[in-house]
Amino acid sequence: MSARPTLVLVDALTTGAMLARLAAADHRLVHVRSRAWLPETFAASLPGELFAEDLTYPGHAEEVLRRLRELEPYAVIAASEFGVEVADELAGRLGLRGNDPELSTARRDKSRMMDVLAAAGVATPRQLRGTEPADLLRWRRACGLERVVVKPLDSAGSEDVYTCDTEQEVAAAVRAALGKTNLMLRANEAVLIQEHLAGDEYVVNTVSRDGEHWFTDAWISRKRVTSGKRLVYDYEDLLAPDAPALDSILTYVGEVLDGLAVTDGPAHTELILTANGPRLLETGARLSGLANPPALQRCTGADQVTLTLDCHTRDAVRLHSRPRRYERHESARCVNLLAHREVPLPTHALREALEQLPAFESVRFRKAEGTPTRPTVDLNSSPGVVFLVHQDPDEIESSYKLLRDIERELL
Repeated sequence: MSARPTLVLVDALTTGAMLARLAAADHRLVHVRSRAWLPETFAASLPGELFAEDLTYPGHAEEVLRRLRELEPYAVIAASEFGVEVADELAGRLGLRGNDPELSTARRDKSRMMDVLAAAGVATPRQLRGTEPADLLRWRRACGLERVVVKPLDSAGSEDVYTCDTEQEVAAAVRAALGKTNLMLRANEAVLIQEHLAGDEYVVNTVSRDGEHWFTDAWISRKRVTSGKRLVYDYEDLLAPDAPALDSILTYVGEVLDGLAVTDGPAHTELILTANGPRLLETGARLSGLANPPALQRCTGADQVTLTLDCHTRDAVRLHSRPRRYERHESARCVNLLAHREVPLPTHALREALEQLPAFESVRFRKAEGTPTRPTVDLNSSPGVVFLVHQDPDEIESSYKLLRDIERELL
């Protein structure tokens, strides 16, 4: 038996692979899959070589639990959105630190999420869950709404999220999403229609322990609307910790986390700051999909990935040494690449050009060199993400404009 402590990661995909790499030097890593099969895009991001064992939970639940009890892990962590519910269940059954399994579905299903929060007195958007366009349209008329948003209940990456201004657009959005197998490998058996929230969008990343929350980084998000009325992420800017909007935003995010019983581990929260105050879009009880430890260490002196690992240790020394609200030493912009046409993805040419930008920090491509692109309509069709970091915000703005020029030429 290894002398190193055993750590269980559930679905260490995409950003979760960073958590695995960070933990590998000092831990015996055990991987648990919440699904028997994963699409190649996600499966390719799993660093399988780091794991002493790789277990599949569906169809083998009791067998997996027996094996984990033998290994005596000190923590179970949901390493991606896929693993939230299984990680909650495993941690609960093993008696380890984690979030209440009774509210697991509320941390995944956007409809139940809002219902649970509303019952807890947290302000949420008006919404209706349904399957029939006629029912959703009657609700829209009864609420006196013109612009609404139609989305799946539990997908990710802005997949099949539509902004609708007409009854025809609502009906088309429902047809596009309903019955489809989404990115989380679940069928869209219903959709959610919500009032459209007017205002700036913010992203807040946190790490919690024993119900106390540390705000590791917060961003203002800028989006574009495509010709098909799809919202596409453009870029996010790291907010100064004394930004006027943050007082109300962080208070609200704390209420959301409390309402969803996110007591331990990371969370990624997206909201709109409306004229009536913050209103939730969604919270994921997992790492940010755009986590970048080296960039955040430069900017804030800490990062969500490192603090997530620390929060499960006995004394959580690093976490407790941090201020509840992050500091900012450098400015940052996280830019989503936008493909304009179908071309083989030129990762090498893009990287070479981007590295010449004064504020360039890193680029992370979502697909391999030569993979066919398609015009970007959501996060999953964005070819990659670029981090710009600099002490001078003007240098970031200049680099951003040059980046878009490079993109138009190559994508």
